[in-house]
Amino acid sequence: MDIMNFLKEQAVQHGPSGHEYEVAAWFKKQFEPLCDSVTIDPLYNVIALKKATRPVSDGKRAPRVMLAAHQDEIALMVADILPDGTLRMGEVGGVDPRILPASTVTVHARQGKNGYEKLLGVVGAMPPHLLSDADRQNNYKREDLFVDLGLPAEEVTARVHVGDLITLNGPARELLNGRCAAKSMDDRACGGALLQAAERLQTMTHICDVYFVITSQEEVGAQGATSAAYGIDPDLGIALDVTHAPLPSSRPDTTSPLNMPALCCGPYLQPKVFARIRDTAKAHSVEVSIDTASRRTYTDGDALQIVRAGVPTALISVPLKYMHTSVELLDTNVIRESGRLLAHFLSELDEGWDNDLWS
Repeated sequence: MDIMNFLKEQAVQHGPSGHEYEVAAWFKKQFEPLCDSVTIDPLYNVIALKKATRPVSDGKRAPRVMLAAHQDEIALMVADILPDGTLRMGEVGGVDPRILPASTVTVHARQGKNGYEKLLGVVGAMPPHLLSDADRQNNYKREDLFVDLGLPAEEVTARVHVGDLITLNGPARELLNGRCAAKSMDDRACGGALLQAAERLQTMTHICDVYFVITSQEEVGAQGATSAAYGIDPDLGIALDVTHAPLPSSRPDTTSPLNMPALCCGPYLQPKVFARIRDTAKAHSVEVSIDTASRRTYTDGDALQIVRAGVPTALISVPLKYMHTSVELLDTNVIRESGRLLAHFLSELDEGWDNDLWS
């Protein structure tokens, strides 16, 4: 798998929360050569099953392991069309208004029953020259910004509707030292780690049925992970998401090193599964850091661990700079190492793995 090419392709897929049909179809194609079956469910979760390749004794069923990484991206939507043809913006997921001025965006204008027209726009704001001294001291609010399509007002009202989606433009840029910056690294980059694991498992054996799930609607509440896990009824779950990498002036206890996967521990995560993954990393020389969460993790793992009667769940994170922007930056080797760690963990999962989980 060419990780850089994967990151470039993911960045051009359309998939705001609740509208993941395009990116889901793309992920389905990526998993089809690697898994026994790949389906897309009613919420646009991509569920790729790789069946056990090593039998379990006494005719027992293979344990089911669900791996979850979300595909939806933060976005905006048309909230109002002003008399001059500019657009006011609402949110789809959490978009920091401070990143928007001077950005380019794409308005996905509905045309007919199933068609969309992509219109390039710029996000404008009142220039500082025209602001009062008091207003210049404040950060921009989303309500003060607007999208300018460069079209006459009557043409905008004919082609654009309230509720049309607006996505950030952030093509993948290859940087030095194996780094890459793009939009929607959160969390499609972890979908790349799942693909890496699936690829490695082609030459390894495992007693578990592995469900690689590219989930929907994580940015608005993990609805996709909840429904997918209910249907799969897994014995074990591992969520993959991004975490914060160090920035100038950031506190060390709020970030994880950029160049290695982070294993998270906390009250929502099963401690013995965490320990087993940590031991697997050590045995295979996968360098990891330890992240902590005092309560919920704000990932699919929170939903996964309370589905049905409860699922022992772990969380592996890819450190990321500039989260929820169009230049989310990561180290591509961390995607590779996360996939390698997952593959070894799954291959080495043995019978009786769950005997001491609660003792």
